[in-house]
Parts: sequence; structure tokens; C-alpha cells
Amino acid sequence: MTREELKRLWFNLPHPTPKTELKVIKVSKLGGNHYECKKVRDDKNGYSTYSSNWKTFDEALTFARKLMKDTPEFSIMIH
Repeated sequence: MTREELKRLWFNLPHPTPKTELKVIKVSKLGGNHYECKKVRDDKNGYSTYSSNWKTFDEALTFARKLMKDTPEFSIMIH
């Protein structure tokens, strides 16, 4: 099978149904005094993520609330 035939076959495969949008700010504990605040967006435009690390839960949650204030379509999830 040639490269062109493989390419044609690949692009003629049925496409999956549209995925559900995910817009969340996740605060999670990674260790004893290590917390992560991660902003995740997964929608039709693609996938993107942004994360930052903090020493206390309060610092991480404060940062998550600041992110949510800037982008109100996101929700906060504590994990």
C-alpha cells in the first residue's frame, strides 16, 4: 500500500462524535506541603493546561479563585 493510499484511507475514516467541553480549575494535594492549581480546557478548539505549585492549600485555593474571576466559565474542583 502506498503512502497516498494510506493517507486517503486515514482521512476517510468516520470521525468520532464531538466531545463534551471540559473547563475546570483543579486544586490537588501532591505531597505533604505541596499543592497544585491546574487550569484545564478541553473543547473543540483543542486541549490546553496551565499549572502552578503552592506550599499551602489556602494559597492554591486563592489562586484558583483568582483564575476563576478572570475566566468565569471555569469551575473549581478540589481533589
